[in-house]
Amino acid sequence: MLRSPVLRTGFLVYLAAALSLEEAALSDVGRPAPELGAPAQTGRSSEFRVISGSEAVVPTSIEAGAVIVNVVVNGRGPFPMMFDTGAQDAVTPETAAALGLKAEGSGSVRDSGGNSIPVTYAKVRNLRLGNVEMADQPFAIVPLPRYLTDRGGRPPLAGVIGNELLAHFAVRLDYEGRTLTLRPAQGFDDHGNGTKVPLRLRGKAPAVSAAADGIPGVFVLDTGSVGALTLRREFVEKHGLEARHPSALRVKSISAAGPFEAILTRLDRFDVAGSRIDRPAARFPSTTGKGLVFTDIDGSIGYEILRQFTITFDYERRNLWFEHSGAFGTRTGQGSAGFQAVKSEGAGFKVITVLPNTAAAEAGVRVGDVIVAIDGRSTASMSLSDFAVLMRRPPGTLVNFDIDRDGNRQSVSLTLKDVLP
Repeated sequence: MLRSPVLRTGFLVYLAAALSLEEAALSDVGRPAPELGAPAQTGRSSEFRVISGSEAVVPTSIEAGAVIVNVVVNGRGPFPMMFDTGAQDAVTPETAAALGLKAEGSGSVRDSGGNSIPVTYAKVRNLRLGNVEMADQPFAIVPLPRYLTDRGGRPPLAGVIGNELLAHFAVRLDYEGRTLTLRPAQGFDDHGNGTKVPLRLRGKAPAVSAAADGIPGVFVLDTGSVGALTLRREFVEKHGLEARHPSALRVKSISAAGPFEAILTRLDRFDVAGSRIDRPAARFPSTTGKGLVFTDIDGSIGYEILRQFTITFDYERRNLWFEHSGAFGTRTGQGSAGFQAVKSEGAGFKVITVLPNTAAAEAGVRVGDVIVAIDGRSTASMSLSDFAVLMRRPPGTLVNFDIDRDGNRQSVSLTLKDVLP
């Protein structure tokens, strides 16, 4: 498989761009998004506060590249939610029903695959994230497919939390330490560690100036994306990047409504915050009209690059701080078996792509196969993150699969190896 079972496109942060437009049109469901370049609205101090002390350190888990935090909503929970930079707070319909949230408006948005997704809106009276309390928060209610929410034997993903935290707190994201550290924005000491760079807002998403293969552009920081770089098709075509990097793979990227075709390749370099990332993996749609919905950016930076830094978001002063983490210099886009799979409605993971000239192709794995066991371990209660860990083992590792093919169970063995030069 590739670096992850599916190459998710950071759907929820793209959804946020559209939600901010819908949100402004509703009567009192939520505040409009801050205008581009304007200071973030800090609201009343009673709405956003650290209950005791000067900061809150919130534990996180990293699951298939996503940052997961536990959130108490209206005194109930905790509910596992994804921390997605810039995204409007959202819950799934199942979570909304469990909480008894009342819809106060409706609309539709476009996901990263270009598909229309229906949404409704509600208010949450009280939200607790570690030692931080937030009151009267607007939430979108967004239907998400199982392959985005499933966490195996653990409770499913309940939703996403993002922009309201970033607008009212200085947030330090430490992938290596597995923590979010929150400090009230107005009292934050701006003398951080690492390299300070200006923060630019695109919709509700934080963005920075960076350069892909020496070509300057604006890139959003997307903690909802599990890859390294996602590029706009228009940026790729304008600068001839596809022709410059012909050693590419055709893969699937995942939107809320399903997969669409993308190209995966390696650039020569990516420069951000005074640091150079060599030979980063980059993906972009195979056709126009797919992928990033923002029209004023050139790409997005995902987990495989973000994890190489500890990042502090300071919306109040429009700054970002990048500190090298212990993962700095880690090669991105490391391959393995040469297939992609999503969690199926039944037990197991359904293969959606098999790349040519890979271990999977040589072993006879086919699109439509359902992987029901790995090395004798059933995949029925396995999460996407669990599955990804097993597929990210070093090249040369022998893996034994039990697969269901058209109702017949059979065994397949393959040896993991890199698939992206």
